[in-house]
Amino acid sequence: MALDLSAAGNVLKNRYLGPIREQLNQKTILLKRIERQDQMISGKNWTVPLHTSRNTSAGIGRADGGTLPTAGQQGYETAVIPNAYIYGRIEVTGPTIRAARDNAGAFVEAIKSEVNGLTKDIRRSVNRQLFGDGRDALGFWTTADDTSGTNIDDNQGNAFVHLPSSGTVTCDLIDAGDNSTKRGDSIVVTLGAKGATSYAVTWTGTVSSSADTDYLVLEDTLGYQMMGIEGIIDDANPALLAGGLHGLDVASKTFWKAQVFENSGTKRALTLAMMQEPLSAIAQNSDFDEADVEFMLGNYNIRDKYVSLLVADKRFVNTMTLDGGFKGVEFNGIPFVVDPQCKRSTIYYVVPESMRIYRTSDFDWMEKDGSVLSRVANKDAYEAVMFHYGNLACHFRNANAVLGDLED
Repeated sequence: MALDLSAAGNVLKNRYLGPIREQLNQKTILLKRIERQDQMISGKNWTVPLHTSRNTSAGIGRADGGTLPTAGQQGYETAVIPNAYIYGRIEVTGPTIRAARDNAGAFVEAIKSEVNGLTKDIRRSVNRQLFGDGRDALGFWTTADDTSGTNIDDNQGNAFVHLPSSGTVTCDLIDAGDNSTKRGDSIVVTLGAKGATSYAVTWTGTVSSSADTDYLVLEDTLGYQMMGIEGIIDDANPALLAGGLHGLDVASKTFWKAQVFENSGTKRALTLAMMQEPLSAIAQNSDFDEADVEFMLGNYNIRDKYVSLLVADKRFVNTMTLDGGFKGVEFNGIPFVVDPQCKRSTIYYVVPESMRIYRTSDFDWMEKDGSVLSRVANKDAYEAVMFHYGNLACHFRNANAVLGDLED
């Protein structure tokens, strides 16, 4: 009887051919652009002075011999930016380290793989947060549903969420009415099939009294994530900040508003004229001009809508290359770049000079004891922790604009 593969299965080796082929999108476009405006400083939070109003007695006419006008003054406010502390952690067992110390034993060395992977993952997590409003919502309930097996979307009717495509993640489901109550505490969520307007999702754990627009966040992170451009490029207070962005309430600080062009949640077709309006508003309502808008930012879907407009209008689709090698299609001399984590149905008009990432520490490893790797107590294992201390601040909110509620 011939020795076939089935009979020889116990003695033949499976050969794993490295390197690992990356299956995940690792782009962090917004983080790389905004990082150019970072500043290393110390402190628990940071206070930035703002010039907010003019001297109202300037240019007042009077009759010959008339009483001079009452003295006026410039107006000033202060923006207070809190720090945010972001962490990532790995753990590798001793036997795994020994078994995977060369390429014949594994795809990659265990420690090197985990360290490099965490470095990419934490930067991508921060990039996601920079698109948010401080909540870092991963997906939104589309209906009241307390039984495992429901649908979630991006709160705009799009099948676009920030949950991993494989595996599970532990989340809290937050009540959108008060942005604090947990309708699901430490539920283990699995992303399912993608539909036309939403994703299916299942979970283990208890959900109660849920409602449409309730949202998922990573377990125990609500209130501790970084601020992002959705909260900054807006004309309202961010959801978690009743006192306003950086402590300035738009109800009394009317200067503290971005240029917002939305349609009350009703989507409309994109037009070239519509895309110009935010640029004109920046020039008219702030101390910046449209030339200061270094890039427009959107998701791939809305970028493709813009390209189709150019093609339908028989215009050339010109591309521009930004510093760092990023490419974007051109709109009136401004590059329109895409980031896969950017909110859909939306175009952001960004003046990087108006923002800054204040940091007390860049991405780094906890190694004050002299080693990145530390023994795990009572286990044959080692761990490492990466951290980032900092937050996104805005100095000129009105220098930026958003065009929203777009069909994409």
